[in-house]
Amino acid sequence: MTTAAVETKQQWGAAPPGVALQAAAAAPGGGGATATTSAGLVPPLEAQLAASRTSLLHPQAFFVSWQGVLTLAYSGFTEALLDLKQRITAAHPTLPPENPGSKWPKTSIGCLRDGRRLTPEQLATLCRICSEESAAFQQLQQQAAAGNGAAAGAAAALGPAVAVDSACIALFECRSLERLLSCRHVDFQGGLDGAPPNSEELQRVAAILAEPSSPTYWFEASRDGNREAHYRGPHLGATLMHPLLPARPVPAEAAAANAAAAAAGDSPVAAAGAAAGSRGGAADRQALVAAIERFRRRVDAQLPGLYAWFSDASLHITLRALIN
Repeated sequence: MTTAAVETKQQWGAAPPGVALQAAAAAPGGGGATATTSAGLVPPLEAQLAASRTSLLHPQAFFVSWQGVLTLAYSGFTEALLDLKQRITAAHPTLPPENPGSKWPKTSIGCLRDGRRLTPEQLATLCRICSEESAAFQQLQQQAAAGNGAAAGAAAALGPAVAVDSACIALFECRSLERLLSCRHVDFQGGLDGAPPNSEELQRVAAILAEPSSPTYWFEASRDGNREAHYRGPHLGATLMHPLLPARPVPAEAAAANAAAAAAGDSPVAAAGAAAGSRGGAADRQALVAAIERFRRRVDAQLPGLYAWFSDASLHITLRALIN
């Protein structure tokens, strides 16, 4: 089993190598197999991650979440990722219960600036932008669903996908993960599981994405909380996540399509994503980040100054909180 640690010094200092992270990774009550390296026993959580299977998450729609947080939702958690989450919960009963926000796969893109609140008109504008910018994702999914065999596979291959072939145990200084104390990267070694999400997971995401159609949804989207200070203010915690952006060099055409993403490789989250990008399709990931950038530009053009955007290099998919 191979793991790679990214120990990052931040403006507030750095955690001693491995000390704080090992405490988060080796929670009491851990079960499952362990593996050995030259350093000795691998903590149970890392062994469970290494035994996991790679699977694909397909982007489905941009979405206005509660409190106005803007996200990119994926079609649903795969069986491989559900199995991982269930094994972790069973083996580590001292962990806090899973948060509702990580029970459907998404990437949080940005939040309302401090002191701002959505009006019904602004929410309508955001929902329209989300629908228009999500159309390409949804069209590809419809093509894949209508086809069969090679035709379905070809249709699905046209759109970007995220191969979740690793996870990072991140010890963070702020909830956006733009400042990390430490990030432990573990490759999945259980092979590829290409099965799509089951019907229950697909329905879960579909129900969430349908919420803005309710005439009362503005009350949820305009709630207090989860503004910029919530995400970027000092807060220590640990989470299990998959970084969206690989840090390794990308082809010139992909870099030109999204120069900001290509220039963000010094981030610890992006660095942890390098291995994932090598097998998960760096071009797909760059195309996805480029789609996110187009979405941001449209929001800024029509609702200037309303949103704070998380850095490309911090974008990730939360699998499960470890320490809230």
